[in-house]
Amino acid sequence: MLDESLLDAPEALARADTRGLLRGAAESGARVRMAARAAAEAGIADLQPDGRPRSVLVAGPGSVADCTADLLGALSGGSVPVTLIRATGVAPAAGALRWALPGWAGPLDVLAVTSPDGAEPGLCVLIDQAYHRGCSVVAVAPRGTPVADAVERARGLIIATAPAPQPAPSDTAYDLTPPASAPYGSGPGAAAPAAGPSDAAEPQPPGEPAGDPSPQSPTAPGTPARDEPSTPAPGEPGRPAPGEGGTNPPSPTPGDAHPQPAAPTPAPGAFGEHPHGAASPAAAQLTNPYAPAQPPGVLWAVLTPLLALVDRIGLVHAPPEVLQQVADRLDRVAERCGPAQATYRNPAKTLAAELAGALPLVWTEGELAAAVGRRFARLLGAVAGRPALAAELPDALRSHGALLTGAFAGGADPDDFFRDRVEEPEALRARVVLLRDRPSPTDPAAARLSSAPAARDLALSHDTAISELEPSEAGTVEIAAELLAITDFAAVYLALAAPGRS
Repeated sequence: MLDESLLDAPEALARADTRGLLRGAAESGARVRMAARAAAEAGIADLQPDGRPRSVLVAGPGSVADCTADLLGALSGGSVPVTLIRATGVAPAAGALRWALPGWAGPLDVLAVTSPDGAEPGLCVLIDQAYHRGCSVVAVAPRGTPVADAVERARGLIIATAPAPQPAPSDTAYDLTPPASAPYGSGPGAAAPAAGPSDAAEPQPPGEPAGDPSPQSPTAPGTPARDEPSTPAPGEPGRPAPGEGGTNPPSPTPGDAHPQPAAPTPAPGAFGEHPHGAASPAAAQLTNPYAPAQPPGVLWAVLTPLLALVDRIGLVHAPPEVLQQVADRLDRVAERCGPAQATYRNPAKTLAAELAGALPLVWTEGELAAAVGRRFARLLGAVAGRPALAAELPDALRSHGALLTGAFAGGADPDDFFRDRVEEPEALRARVVLLRDRPSPTDPAAARLSSAPAARDLALSHDTAISELEPSEAGTVEIAAELLAITDFAAVYLALAAPGRS
């Protein structure tokens, strides 16, 4: 259930927003201005392109690279293919991801690399491949990182960005607070005691108690000596018995020829009994070993420099004045969709309230709306923890039509009308979200070319509610910015007002 009263309580929203999602969505306009300034400082305006490239290849970690390639392809209108190089690997971690150039990539192609922290070894390998194939390389990454160094070796263009802030444990969506007791016992090395005045001269490694090493001890300096003469004997107060802590195995019991070490007891959230890392299946539902999704505004820190680049090579009309208009449009949407605005005049809060307890079916009309719809569906899953499906019109009428007649239909109800519903979980009902990248046509001839009327008729004929978003008149980049901003705020409000998701 969505707590709709929370939507109209700005202070409560601020307390619930432990991940800084609202600020991340509201600062999109500022990110556009900072990224445009970084692109100008990188010398994009001084580039002298020798014609259009054959294709633009986009590579990077996370959904930001996916959405960037999607939007660049939609904004270019198909004049040049924009291809996403998808990452492979055993886990979504920087050191585990790998990218590979297509076999046809060569000197006529441009490789655009996006990296929020510039620490992916796989991207460095990809840049090296592109250099040997003769591809032009441009990267949006912080300077002084491995990715930036690889671009410089490849004689490419680096557009410097600020390093992505790493969320503190209290700022994440998951309980990453260290346990009160060490998960593997309480012996030496489990926790460092407070250092006294005599310990200030020589810092000790983290996780180890301070102390002067014994000359007879074979341990390295800075590690606790285990065989000092003043150390109490085993079993005496002040020293744990064998097996209670540290690395000492327990003493064998009489008759046990093969003693086994004591099994560690994992703390809640540690990688323990449950395969997903929690001590129980119930705890696993609240534990995620991977980093939470980045704030929505991070997209604009990556997309804006690449918009300036594709404007320079003639793929998209996005000169500096257009980027300034995009930043202004994002600021205006942030004012309309801010937490201080009431729900009835806030399109993002209204959409979030309408999607409470619903399975969003995001139907899009237009290439720009299709890219925004796919990002909205990903955000609902990554930020709000809600399933969502996206499809383009008119094919959505066929591919999602069965969802409007089955168990997710708006009018679906079990046979027993007089049953007791108090103990039943809330039923998930389909709701259509219609996104369009242009205003409704006023010309009857142009209206006949739109599939939106058929979408409305199909939804209403099956008692399925429908929400519609369409932008005001503006340029294509501004239209994309408005749709992205509203859906970003809607996903954030849905995450904050849902129980247990903030």
